[in-house]
Amino acid sequence: MIFLTEPSSLSKFIGREELVFELGFGNGDFLKYLRIKYPNALIVGAEVANRFVLLTHRKLKRENIQKVFLYRGDGRSLLYFFVPDNKVQAIYINFPDPWEKPSKENKRLTSKMSLMVYYSRLKKGGKLFISTDSDILKDYLRNSLREIDVSYVETSESPYEDFLTKYARKWISLNKPISYFIIEKQDNRVFVPYIGVEEMPNFIFSIREKPVDTLEKLEGILPIEFKDGEFFYKIDKVYEYQQREFLFRVIHSEPFLNQKYYFVLQFHEGKGFMELDDKNNVIISKFLIRAFKELTSKIFNLFGKEIIFQNIGEV
Repeated sequence: MIFLTEPSSLSKFIGREELVFELGFGNGDFLKYLRIKYPNALIVGAEVANRFVLLTHRKLKRENIQKVFLYRGDGRSLLYFFVPDNKVQAIYINFPDPWEKPSKENKRLTSKMSLMVYYSRLKKGGKLFISTDSDILKDYLRNSLREIDVSYVETSESPYEDFLTKYARKWISLNKPISYFIIEKQDNRVFVPYIGVEEMPNFIFSIREKPVDTLEKLEGILPIEFKDGEFFYKIDKVYEYQQREFLFRVIHSEPFLNQKYYFVLQFHEGKGFMELDDKNNVIISKFLIRAFKELTSKIFNLFGKEIIFQNIGEV
């Protein structure tokens, strides 16, 4: 059992190992079932609740269960940013939060766009399994799968042999109907192409003159804000962390990813250095690079003389 603290490390297994995902693994018992069902596969479990991650870690470690990766975070971001198309054998989502209000659709692990990502990452013959007791979610899944022209089987019979999850046992005891949706990929269609992640951004420039009143000038270019549908970032605060070193706070949201991070600006020996503070394993998406470029451009206009190095394209 391994904590997947750096999602990009998955790349070394892709193409070498059969990949099976569970999104929202809860108490971890279903991961143990998957370990038995797929004895040669690499099992990847994703869960946003830290208490369940720690509980499952202790359980798997105690039982010496191997080749299971645990990721604390949204499993959709793993599949979207770090797994190429047509590579996954199976994806399991058991009794996800239905987020029944229409305004919360994008929070669903089974939103239409999420389904498109799952289908894109499955290999031909791979399967997506979704179980739910929510009538609203059942209707939503039927409609969404029909809209993206994906065939499915819906059954009340569990496809998990004799294994019952915690919530399956609960709803059965209350005589509440459960639906299992089974989607087998019949083709090589890709709805949401794999875009990968970017390299660590860096920008170095010579300065026109020694900056004075630097913090005040930097505060003057804020806030920087962008919004287009589900894509949003706001750079709203700057702090003087150390002498001649400044941190810019960024709030960032895009499909399957919400994160807060900092860009760093340092002045030293007539040069300015800009980079991402990567202490928190930030996912470096193309949208993050856009925010970095916009801030960099404004700072260069304030202080810059000549660009010495950059790896982010035209500024």
